[in-house]
Amino acid sequence: MLDIGFPEFLLISFVLLIVVGPKDLPKVLRSISSFVRKIKSMATQFHSGIDDLANEAEISDLRNQVQKLDDKSIMNSEIDELKSFEDDLNINSLKKDINEIKNSNNTKKKSPLKTKKT
Repeated sequence: MLDIGFPEFLLISFVLLIVVGPKDLPKVLRSISSFVRKIKSMATQFHSGIDDLANEAEISDLRNQVQKLDDKSIMNSEIDELKSFEDDLNINSLKKDINEIKNSNNTKKKSPLKTKKT
């Protein structure tokens, strides 16, 4: 903060004693100390306000990141479900197609044989 050593403090005290006088010196020192306390409290409040704003900004950023992660995981799970559903549909449709082909081949083979026998 202020880099005031003992010699500087002694010089300021001596000048203050001469300018203000010994009679009014306690009043002036009280007013100076109350002024310094007010400034320190205002600086502390300002600093805490800035810290609160920074924390809120960080928290909102974290919330947004978590929301994005949740959205991505939900989207990924839905995509996986759709892929598995698509795979199931393809397998089932392939099985149906194979069965239809087998049935059609069996009926074709049987019908010419039957027609030849008759």
